[in-house]
Amino acid sequence: MPRFSNSQLLVLAVLLLGIILSMADLLVVSVGVLLLIFAGLLFGVFLNGLSRWIARRTPLSYLISYLVVVTVIVLLIGFSMIYLGAQVAQRSDKLWSELQTAVQQTSERLRQYDLAEQYLPDSSQVQDMLTQQGSTMLPKMLSGLQSIGWAMTGAFVIFFVGMYGAYNPQLYHDGLLKLLPKERRQRGTEVLLQLRSALGLWIVGRLISMAIVGVLTAIGLWILGVPLPISLGVLAALLTFIPNIGPLLAAIPQVLLALNVGTNTALYVILFNIALQGIESYLITPMIQRHEVTLPPILTISAQLLMAVLVGVIGIMMAAPLVVVAMVLVQMLYVHDRLGDRHPGQLTSS
Repeated sequence: MPRFSNSQLLVLAVLLLGIILSMADLLVVSVGVLLLIFAGLLFGVFLNGLSRWIARRTPLSYLISYLVVVTVIVLLIGFSMIYLGAQVAQRSDKLWSELQTAVQQTSERLRQYDLAEQYLPDSSQVQDMLTQQGSTMLPKMLSGLQSIGWAMTGAFVIFFVGMYGAYNPQLYHDGLLKLLPKERRQRGTEVLLQLRSALGLWIVGRLISMAIVGVLTAIGLWILGVPLPISLGVLAALLTFIPNIGPLLAAIPQVLLALNVGTNTALYVILFNIALQGIESYLITPMIQRHEVTLPPILTISAQLLMAVLVGVIGIMMAAPLVVVAMVLVQMLYVHDRLGDRHPGQLTSS
């Protein structure tokens, strides 16, 4: 066995560490790409389900229904970008200015307390911070533009993967089944159908929850006199797509803008969000989950935290549907087939 000197061992250790780190970084990038493809498949499940629903209830074929759905979605996206783009930009600027004012007023209120004043920066410190940030403004702008570019690329990937997947789903269905032994293809068909059904129902449930939460949030904030209730309602609807974590993120700008109105208003907004989440958790979600996969909150939150650490925002967004996939596969392939337990508790309730 050859002997290595200490310097050679050190070089080998450094090379091995570099290989491990490179593989880990490559794995994270690969997981991010796979999650984008998975998001595209989710969009494809939505297109496929909506097209099949139209084809069953109208004389149109699946292909014509699919073309109608895609055309309507493209027109809606184009209309939103052209007609509403300027209004959204104006509201975003107003929302940002309102948030800045709310943060400043909150800081001034906190300065009234001796304990908080010890930790809050004074005006000179704030000026120094702004000066230091000004020197790094260009790198931050470039980083922001890069993030926007990646987000647009991801959106295009999701859209086209979903569109092509829904155009001819049987092609990919048959291709996956050919990877299995012939005696397992029938079971593979059952698993794929269950996965499509579970994911489709989960998407429908999320869309219903998003619409209800968005409308109720806009109405509630309008009644309470909070600025920009419609913008905050749209933001709450979009963030509701992320179970558990999304509503918490949506409540932050609401409370900040409510502080700009008054302390009592902020308290009412907090109570309103608690009540709204109670309604969503104990009334809206159970009604929806009569026909969709019931996700254990602890499992969902754990998956969200893990995916957030690994791949960031896309991981948080895709954690819940990945849990749906995992639950279906575990129940059908392990609990049913491996353990032989056909009635361990259903993933979906009839």
